[in-house]
Amino acid sequence: MIHFPTYGPLVVKSISYDIRKLSLLDPKSCVHEVFLNLNLSGTPFQYYYLLKNFIYLNCSTRLSPSFDEVSCLSGSRHHVYTVESSLPIPVSCRPLKAIPIPFSYSPYLADNSFGLELTWSMPGRKDFEEQVGSCVFQSKAGPKSGCPNITLDKGFSIVHVLSGEAVSMILNILLCIFVVTTMMISIKICNSKKVDEQTENENLL
Repeated sequence: MIHFPTYGPLVVKSISYDIRKLSLLDPKSCVHEVFLNLNLSGTPFQYYYLLKNFIYLNCSTRLSPSFDEVSCLSGSRHHVYTVESSLPIPVSCRPLKAIPIPFSYSPYLADNSFGLELTWSMPGRKDFEEQVGSCVFQSKAGPKSGCPNITLDKGFSIVHVLSGEAVSMILNILLCIFVVTTMMISIKICNSKKVDEQTENENLL
């Protein structure tokens, strides 16, 4: 997970280092709540897709069916919509926030992930993976930074972590060592028993 000070934790769905794409999931299942509150300044991230200016509207009555209501932000007495900033604001609505976001709301798209793809840039540095390896961003209250050459502000730090493949490889090596050691001990015990039996038989003769 990545903790953003302006929003909170978001779940890491996948990371593609070759195209610098970080796909996230919102544990609250409301992507547009993330768009409304997430501030990426002070982080190395930007939205992966091109942005377009939209206005979030809070309306006292439902608009015509041509507008899609943001269900996860709406209630029984208020109705939230995303509209292009060039459109006139209906009289029953008041603007909440005008921000550039990747996509407007659509009920046909997943509510916890669509549009939550980020990219990163580190000017003057080598590729992110080559420079620091696999890293995650955590709050300063968490572990100490494992990438000392990189400093971020607004509550972010970068720490080294083992990737899933590295952990799996280490576990496989340890398992192989355990199996080989067990086999060698078993062989040694069997040989010892055979020697004891042979010695006993010779004594009987």
